[in-house]
Amino acid sequence: MVINACDFLSTCPPLSRSPLLMLPLDKDKDEEGHGWRFFSLKDKTALALRSFPEALSDSRRVGSSQGWLVLLDKDSEPYLFDPLRGGQVLRLPPAKTFPSVLQVLQSVRDNSCSPATFYGTNHLGSGRGTTLLPVLPLRDYVISKAVLSANPNDDAEGKSCWAVAIFGIESKLAFCSCKDFGGVGMWTELAGDGGPYSDVTFYQGTLFALRDSGFVEAWDFNRDHPMKITEIKSSFPRKSAEAERALRNVCFTNAYLVEAASELLLLVRFTGYFVNRHGVPVEEDDFLTEEDMDTSVCPSRTLYFHVYVLDMNSEEWVWLDSIGDRAIFVGRSHSRSVSARDFPELEANSVYFTDDNWDPEEHGDSYGGHDMGVYSLKSGKVKEICELGSDRIDSPPLWVFPSDYPS
Repeated sequence: MVINACDFLSTCPPLSRSPLLMLPLDKDKDEEGHGWRFFSLKDKTALALRSFPEALSDSRRVGSSQGWLVLLDKDSEPYLFDPLRGGQVLRLPPAKTFPSVLQVLQSVRDNSCSPATFYGTNHLGSGRGTTLLPVLPLRDYVISKAVLSANPNDDAEGKSCWAVAIFGIESKLAFCSCKDFGGVGMWTELAGDGGPYSDVTFYQGTLFALRDSGFVEAWDFNRDHPMKITEIKSSFPRKSAEAERALRNVCFTNAYLVEAASELLLLVRFTGYFVNRHGVPVEEDDFLTEEDMDTSVCPSRTLYFHVYVLDMNSEEWVWLDSIGDRAIFVGRSHSRSVSARDFPELEANSVYFTDDNWDPEEHGDSYGGHDMGVYSLKSGKVKEICELGSDRIDSPPLWVFPSDYPS
């Protein structure tokens, strides 16, 4: 079924409020090659969407927030796109205005090397210098995640919209306001005490930023200019740190910060580099066996999550066995939780996840974007959300919440 974005909510009322999974169309079956489809977690059905502007057809999907997609076009310029209502496009401030990291010189507009000027110290070299990087991989260094404080079209109660991005090789923070939208403003660094940052989330106008150390910074955006209001020096949980060290040869971790029922949760995701047909992470040499090669083993799979709640008094992350009726969504999208009582089609006490370890330069054409599912804290098991039939999903799936749109 082919639909227009502006018709989606009005023509499909049963799907209008349920969380949606956005997946790219199969390029072998889609003549245009850049369409997307919505997969409804409620009805287990998919609807095709081909409303992307031609100028953004080759864009990289950074993530989603407040019902909008965050995109980087072929020249690494950032945009917001509303996929559900009208297909509206908003230009964010130019990539070259990101402070202290890089300036993209767009004299080359194909996939050959394009000059990029880097500032500061990073693994590409110290000090200021010019490094040649292919245009497409360069986009992975501009924005790794971005969140919105509100829907840009939501003017109710005088809400203003802010965009905050984790940017650059050093994973710093930058922000802009809705006044900067249109490609005329600039990104301003949110000068915290450190970094790198793993995740950011907004709650009632306050930005919470998770550092790799486990520390949490809180910034008040309910003002003309954001102001840091607190820093919670909560160390990274020992249980997860010990598990990460014990499994370092076969697993890697990602951390997420999620607001749930007015509390802050930390999720630590354990993903096996190589997982055999029994769901056990193995080292690469062990993976390359005749038995595993015959069963189409995916190179990486999420194994489980650790979940913690932040105790504000002790400034410690406290282990949780259960998250009650909550369903949590993580990945490249804005991390968030909802109540399964409001969405009975969801599994309570579970984590819904999509692949955020997609690296086109590292993975080549073999795999990426495929690692998604739902993890039950009660059973400790992962199961599929929908059958993909592919180990290469380009671009990676994203979460979109129609409930973010005013009724």
